[in-house]
Amino acid sequence: MTLPLILCWHKVERRGELGVTRVSPRRFARQVERLARAGYRTLTLHELLACARGERAAAPYELAITFDDAYRGLREHAFPVLRAHGFGATVGVITDYAGKLNRWDVAYGGRRFAHLAWRDMRAWQARGIEFISHSASHPRLTWLTDGEIELDLARSRDVLRGELDVDPVAVSYPFGAVNARVALAAQRAGFTAGFSLGTTFTGDAMIIPRVPVYLWTPPRPGSLGALERMAGTLANRCAVGTTLIRSTWPVPAAARVG
Repeated sequence: MTLPLILCWHKVERRGELGVTRVSPRRFARQVERLARAGYRTLTLHELLACARGERAAAPYELAITFDDAYRGLREHAFPVLRAHGFGATVGVITDYAGKLNRWDVAYGGRRFAHLAWRDMRAWQARGIEFISHSASHPRLTWLTDGEIELDLARSRDVLRGELDVDPVAVSYPFGAVNARVALAAQRAGFTAGFSLGTTFTGDAMIIPRVPVYLWTPPRPGSLGALERMAGTLANRCAVGTTLIRSTWPVPAAARVG
């Protein structure tokens, strides 16, 4: 069973920050243009999951574009670029923080970034953008108990259903952190598919690997194959520091914006 190329971006923002997940709008536009020139077409979430389950063969130059965290910069800097090339995308939403600042994260460099509001997501649903869970509060799920995992993911699923009138079937695991226990808890929460980062596909639709797009990604993402996946795996392991720092803080109320 062979998966198509599955890419994952995080921030597409003009403002710089300390970290590796931000891609400038100009760089993002060039990356998408390179993919389009190479002849790629994007798959819907339904088509992608059919490939992962062995119900559909992935054709050459098929691609799935995903984003984690659902930052507000996507509506100005990413979604219009994708639409101009006829590309769709799937976006993981941290439901507790929709329309709010990213206070779940450590603000390296002191900058905060806003997340898409529900009205933004509803506006882009009809334009080829699909939305899935990225948890309710962005915890490292592998550090939680089974009950805590299931509670967080079920809450995110219920909120997505209510706000976007969809049946959420997929979850993108925060930090790409997943193991067999987390995948099972996600199934109990009602999900039938899950996305990780930088791992190797073993045929389990609950752990579908993606290639993360970071600061060092080449002009045509995915072109370096295993090297990009390896670099993504190392970056995700380094992100443990973020979880450790956050675990020492009191949980603040997310500041609403806009």
